[in-house]
Amino acid sequence: MQGRTETRETSRVAGAIRLWAPAAAVGLAALSLSVAVEARPRDPRQAAAVFPPWWGAARTLDAAARAGSIVAVGALPFIVTVRSADGPIAPRLRAAGAWLDLDPALAGVCGA
Repeated sequence: MQGRTETRETSRVAGAIRLWAPAAAVGLAALSLSVAVEARPRDPRQAAAVFPPWWGAARTLDAAARAGSIVAVGALPFIVTVRSADGPIAPRLRAAGAWLDLDPALAGVCGA
């Protein structure tokens, strides 16, 4: 009898997951979108770039320097604030290998 009770309980849990999973997915997508919008750089000429964490400091700094002028290095060595003198920095950072470009204030990096 205990086996049947466990099976019913398992079915009930599976049903609840199927019921709530779409709502949870939509909520997570909405949260991710709002974070992405808020994290965009306020000034398109300056951004905190997030490079691959396994890159060494030299490679990260070299890539950042190819994109623009280095303003600051974050608490984590793969986050670097970079500024462009002439135009948006985001395309340059991505071409240099950056995964993300964030507002320096939100990334916890000192900016100039």
